[in-house]
Amino acid sequence: MFFARFILFIFLLMGVGDLFSQTILGTVREKGSGLPLPFANVFISNTTLGKATDKDGKFRISGDLPQEIEVVASFVGYITEVKKISTHGKAEIQVEFDLAINESNLTEVQLKARRDKNWEREFRRFEEVFLALPDDPFKPKIEITNPWVVDFEKVKVQGAPNYVKATAQEPLKIINQALGYEVDYYLQEFRVSRGGSRFYGQVFYESMEDDSLNGEWSALRDENYYQPIRFLNQVILLNSRDTAHFRLYHALPERMDRIRTNDLTQEIGVSINRIAADSILRRPMGDGTFRIFLPGRMEVHHVDKLWRNDYYTNVYHAISWIVAPEGFYDVDRNGLLINPTQLILSGYLGRQRMARILPLDFQPLFSFRTTSMEAEIVQNPIGKIDRIREKVWLTTNKAYYYPGETAWIGGQMLYQEPSWSDSLSRVLYVDLLDQDSVYQSFIFPLEEGRVSGGFEIPKSLPAGEYGLRAYTNWSRNFPESDQFLLALPVLNPNLKPKSVSFPEDDIFGGVTVQPSFSISDSLSYRVMDLDMKFLDEFQNPIDTRFVFSLTDGEEVAYIDQNNDLDKALDWLDQELPPDFVPDFFHPIEFGISVRGNFIPDNRRRPLVQPITIVRGDLEDYGQVSSDSLGRFWATGMFYRGTAQIAVAAVNERRRPFGSIELRPFTRPNLPASIPKLDYKTEPRTQEARVLDTSGDYILLEEFVKEEVKERETMADRNYGYGTPNRELGEEELAKMGSWEQVFGKLALFSNYNYGEKTSPPLVILNGQKYPGVHPGEILADLVPAELESIKVYNDNISKSIFGMMGYGGVYMIETKKGFRLDSESDQKFNSEGFQVFSIPGFTEFTEFPNQPPADQLLKRKPTLYWNPFVETEAGSFKTQVKVPYGVKVVRIKLEGRTTDGEVISKVLELRL
Repeated sequence: MFFARFILFIFLLMGVGDLFSQTILGTVREKGSGLPLPFANVFISNTTLGKATDKDGKFRISGDLPQEIEVVASFVGYITEVKKISTHGKAEIQVEFDLAINESNLTEVQLKARRDKNWEREFRRFEEVFLALPDDPFKPKIEITNPWVVDFEKVKVQGAPNYVKATAQEPLKIINQALGYEVDYYLQEFRVSRGGSRFYGQVFYESMEDDSLNGEWSALRDENYYQPIRFLNQVILLNSRDTAHFRLYHALPERMDRIRTNDLTQEIGVSINRIAADSILRRPMGDGTFRIFLPGRMEVHHVDKLWRNDYYTNVYHAISWIVAPEGFYDVDRNGLLINPTQLILSGYLGRQRMARILPLDFQPLFSFRTTSMEAEIVQNPIGKIDRIREKVWLTTNKAYYYPGETAWIGGQMLYQEPSWSDSLSRVLYVDLLDQDSVYQSFIFPLEEGRVSGGFEIPKSLPAGEYGLRAYTNWSRNFPESDQFLLALPVLNPNLKPKSVSFPEDDIFGGVTVQPSFSISDSLSYRVMDLDMKFLDEFQNPIDTRFVFSLTDGEEVAYIDQNNDLDKALDWLDQELPPDFVPDFFHPIEFGISVRGNFIPDNRRRPLVQPITIVRGDLEDYGQVSSDSLGRFWATGMFYRGTAQIAVAAVNERRRPFGSIELRPFTRPNLPASIPKLDYKTEPRTQEARVLDTSGDYILLEEFVKEEVKERETMADRNYGYGTPNRELGEEELAKMGSWEQVFGKLALFSNYNYGEKTSPPLVILNGQKYPGVHPGEILADLVPAELESIKVYNDNISKSIFGMMGYGGVYMIETKKGFRLDSESDQKFNSEGFQVFSIPGFTEFTEFPNQPPADQLLKRKPTLYWNPFVETEAGSFKTQVKVPYGVKVVRIKLEGRTTDGEVISKVLELRL
């Protein structure tokens, strides 16, 4: 009985259309005159089936057609016409077209002239939504050859999300070198908002012919046939109970009393329920189509597709989500969507773009179950290497300096793959150089991908054209273009640049900045209350992170630094050469590093030994292993200035042996050239010679008084170490009978150490640190029920707070029997037998004095306010600027990105 039902279902899937081919025929005429239009294009949308009309305007198209089709007729200078036709049970269908003349058609020259910076930005976003995602290896192989026909419009909708709309007066001409198709796309609708995007149109495919590529194209077409949603639909239609390709879950509504975890095993039965594919209701509609009913939001696990995801920490395959707003969606016998708007795709299935969409009449030759996307992104070494590249972008408080001035810098890291940012560098190197030598070198920490620093221009430095070079140790493994260069002119004190007009209307990213201010007087200076509002292209408030500089508009001449962030982002499109082979000689640094060689005191001793590194009197501690050549490398220390670092190989009795030789840090070769700015100079009067020097201010720290609970202890405040990743309280610990249960609940340690042997997790028991001791040794005499709390710091939080000691994570444990009021350890380090080295840390610099003392007259200075770490709140940034008396004009420069990733670079001038 089951076999009979299965055969019947297969017959329904085949449909009547498989028994014979259909024919579409008709005539294309000019509307109004009724004259035939010869050589008009007529095609079946989303297929390779199409014909040009003959001299009488007639056409005839035959083939095995889908049940529901769109027949399209187009002709240059006329409005394209689309007719929806049902082919079910019909051998021959007559279709007539009357095309109207397009009165509003613009010439190619007119269309190209309308392009500007905003248009280029919108078009880049259009390509990512329409053609291919940035990390898709097909992206470089597909292009629109007539981009000038696309126009953009911002649409505001009352009571609904605003969006950007794209239109095209002519069909988009697309060359897809990845799959071997020339495509004409008649764009009917394209919209993108902050919440999502969608596009729709009629498409005609024409196969390309190239003897050297036909085989590759055929294979890639076969592979991509099984990627889209139709493969999943076929599994559902064929009543497949189990499949090696998909695992389906019903995503349940979120519970208000529970926070979702990132552990799949904990979520099954709570936030998701496993369902079998054959339990999904599907019903034949009687016209060769089928209706699939979904119980709600579905979570699809592509179990045979290796893929990096951050949704579950213990899942290593691709995940998708599908939602049918109406509760169902319709497909044809091949699993093709009849109406794409019936289904919302996200996750892996949401990656589908024009680069990977095949014509509906395509049939694969082989049954592939792997795809080129996985092969290239997951397995291809160059693809993986390219995704872990990083580059810094910097800006300064002004474009030029004089000897003896202080230069303040700020900026952000750019990542080819943002999801890897937490595992990449925390240390930035900055060099002041000219064409022949490096004058000064600095080291600054990277905090959440951002940098703040400063340095003094030597008073003895001759005037000339200098540059700033910035790089990470990791970026040295890649081409020189991954290092940052910025022109930094140092002028003769007797000269100043001639100001040039700045781009007042130069708004990038569609972001509008609306400044307002008020001025009040005090005894020592004037107080400027500044309020800056940031609005997106829909005039909605948008949050932004940016570098902010405010200078005296009369003292500081404006010259173009040729360094805007928008241009810097072009680096994201620069791929590695196909023949690039990195040696990865320069490892990732999570803090100040120590590199050296272990030299044994006995030839029989192996070179592989545990190396212990101690900073100061146990301010930081770590242990790494030397390799088979005796080399070792340790990273993760955070300190400014120079520190005494003790290093030694230590045996099982904790006694040092052998000797240590440090390897010096080498710097990259000088660049072939340094950038130079285009400016002219003029004499500078003696009266106007004010400088940016931090020493002119008496720096005062601001303290904010907080209410402290009367009995709050150091333990309550986590000993000053901030908020942990995870915490178990007394009530939860009382329910756990073993440490296995505890650590299973707190299994958060997943540091990326790239093969290095690291220290065990640091244990802090009642405020006492136990570096280098395994947690099991300390906890052996304790049971979970005796504890007040266990707090966990893992990954990058522990590295940045605890240095090398926290490289393997941190367990902070409080017992019920008491606590310490401070976190100072009684343990003192005995350095006997260790070799002690002086190792420079992060460069010490004076923070910009935004809060000068109120009881001293504020002198006139070029830079009045500087903040490289500005973050808006609800689209607004408010601050107070202390302005010296006599300042009439201030100039604001802000550069950064919105939370949506849009670039903003703006110069404003305000008259006080």
